[in-house]
Amino acid sequence: MFKSIRWRLTAIFFAITALFLFLLGLYLMNTMEKYTLNNLQNNLLSYARLMSEDLSVSFTSPRSQDFFQEYAKKVKEDINARVTIIATDGLVLGDSVLDKDSMVNHRNRPEIKKAINGEVGKSIRYSASLNQRLFYFAAPVKDGDKVVGVVRVAIPWSEIESSRNYLRTIIISSMIIAFILMVMLASVLTANMVVPLQEMTYAARELAEGKMNVTINVTTDDEIGALGKGLNYMSLRLQDTIDEITQERNKIQAILTSMTDGVIAIDKKGNIIMINPAVEKLFNIKYEKSVGKSLIEVVRNFDLEKLLHEALKSEIGITREIQLFVPDPKLFRISTAPLANESGIVGTVGVMRDITAFREVERMKTDFVANVSHELKTPLTSIKGFVETLLDGALEDNKTSRYFLEIINDEADRLNRLINDLLSLSQIEAKQRELHKVKLNLEKLIHEAVSILSLQAGEKALELKLCVEKPLPEIEADEDMIGQLLINLVDNAVKYTQEGGQVKITAETEKEWLKIAVADTGIGIPRESIPRLFERFYRVDKARSRKAGGTGLGLAIVKHILELHHGKIQVDSIIGKGSTFTVYLPLSQA
Repeated sequence: MFKSIRWRLTAIFFAITALFLFLLGLYLMNTMEKYTLNNLQNNLLSYARLMSEDLSVSFTSPRSQDFFQEYAKKVKEDINARVTIIATDGLVLGDSVLDKDSMVNHRNRPEIKKAINGEVGKSIRYSASLNQRLFYFAAPVKDGDKVVGVVRVAIPWSEIESSRNYLRTIIISSMIIAFILMVMLASVLTANMVVPLQEMTYAARELAEGKMNVTINVTTDDEIGALGKGLNYMSLRLQDTIDEITQERNKIQAILTSMTDGVIAIDKKGNIIMINPAVEKLFNIKYEKSVGKSLIEVVRNFDLEKLLHEALKSEIGITREIQLFVPDPKLFRISTAPLANESGIVGTVGVMRDITAFREVERMKTDFVANVSHELKTPLTSIKGFVETLLDGALEDNKTSRYFLEIINDEADRLNRLINDLLSLSQIEAKQRELHKVKLNLEKLIHEAVSILSLQAGEKALELKLCVEKPLPEIEADEDMIGQLLINLVDNAVKYTQEGGQVKITAETEKEWLKIAVADTGIGIPRESIPRLFERFYRVDKARSRKAGGTGLGLAIVKHILELHHGKIQVDSIIGKGSTFTVYLPLSQA
C-alpha cells in the first residue's frame, strides 16, 4: 500500500501536515497565550485608567464614607475583577471583596508604589487576604498633575492559568479536526475579537476627548461584549454626570449672578477663587482679572482683607460691619463662613450686604421721633406756661390776657399745621391717599398759589414775578397734590426771602418734561445742607424756621408728591444770593 504514490503522497502530506500542525499548534498556543495575557492586561489597565479618570472628581469633592466601598462593589459587577481604591498614604478607601476597615495599609505594595509615583504599576504575587495568587494592575488617580489616589484591579492567577489550559485544548482539537477549519475558525475568532476591540479603542479615545455621544455596536455576550456594554453604560453615565454637574454649576452661577449681596471666596493663601457680579460692580473689577490674585491686590481694602484672613485662621463664621469707600462711604455687614472638604479648611467665603440705607433709615427714624417730640413739646410748653400764668391772676388784666391768648392761639395754629402736615405726609408715604389724575392747566394752579401767598408776600414788600410759557401744555396729575406742591415751594421762598426781595416763578417745557422753577433772592442754603433738605424736620436755620412758622415737613411732602408723579426736583443755591427749586413733571404718564 505504501508503494502507491497516492499513499506515499498521502503519508507525506499527512506527515508534513502533522509536522505543520504540530509546529503551528506550538506556535499558535504560544502566540495565543501571549496575546490573551496582553489583551487581559490591556483590558484591566483600561478599566483601571477609566476608573481613575472617573474618580478624579470624587477624590477632590466631598463624598460619604462608604462612597468608594460601594463604587468598588458596583464596578466589580461590571468588569468581573477585584477593585480596590486606595489613598496616597496607603489607606484603603474601598474594596469590592473585603471590608475596607479590615485591610492593612497598602503603601508598600510594589504596584501601589509605582501608581503613587504617577506610573502604571503591575505585579503577580500571593494575596494573604484571599489566600491565592493574584495579578494586580494599579493606575494613579490624578487631579491635574497631582496624584490624589490609586485604583487597583486584580484577577486570580488561577483564572489566567485556566484560560491558558482551555486555549491549548481548543487549539489541539481544532488542529486534529482540520487545518482549514482551524484557519477559518481562527479567522472568525480574530475578526470577532479584533473589530470590537478596534471599535472600543476608538470609542475610548473619543470619550477621553470629551465626546460622550459615542455608542459601540455590541453583537456578542462574551467578555468583549460585556466590555462594550460597559463602555456604552459608562458613556451614558458620564454624560448624565456631566449634565448634572453643568446644571448645578449653572444654578449656582445664576444664584450668584442674581444676588444683590457681594460674594468673595479666597483660598488658604488669601488668593481670590471666586467673586460674583455684585462684587465686580462694587469694586469696578473683572472676574477674569481677579481670580488667582491676592485680595488686597484686587480690592485694596485693609479692613476687608483683615476680616477674611481672621476668618480663615479662626475657621469659624464671623459677622462684622465695615465701612468701605467705593468711592462714596458705604457701610457693609460682612458674614464669613469656612470652605471645607475632606482634607479640611481650604478657604473662606464672605457675603457683603450693603446696610448703608438701613442705617440711614434708622438714623432718620431716630431723628424723626426726636424732632416730632421737640416740635410738639415747644408749642405745648408755651401754651401750658401762658395758661398757668393766666390762671395765676393774669386773666384779670384784659390787655395781658388778650396778648397771652393770642400767643396761645398762634401756638395752637402751629400745632394744627404740624399735625396736618404729618397726616398728609403719612398718607402720601403709605399710599393711602389715592391719586386722582386729571388733565391740568398748571398756569391756573400757579396763579392760585401766588394769590394765596400774595398777602404774606405783601407784608414783606416782596415782588412775586411770573414767567409762564404760552401756551403751557396740559399734564395728567392730581390737582390737589400739585397745588400743595406749588404752595409749599412758593411759601418757602416767601418765608426765607428778606423784605424787599423777589420771588420768581417760571414754567416752561424742556424736552419731555414740564419744568417749574421757584427762584428767590433770600438767605440761601449751605452746600452741605442741600442733600438733607427733603428729610422730615430738617432745617438749615432752626430758630429762623420756627420763627417763620415752618413745620420742617414742606419739602418732604414735595419730594413724595413728585415720586408719586414720577417727577424730580433740583436745588441750586448761593449763600446770601438766594435759592432756586426746579421741579420736573413728565409730559407723558406712560
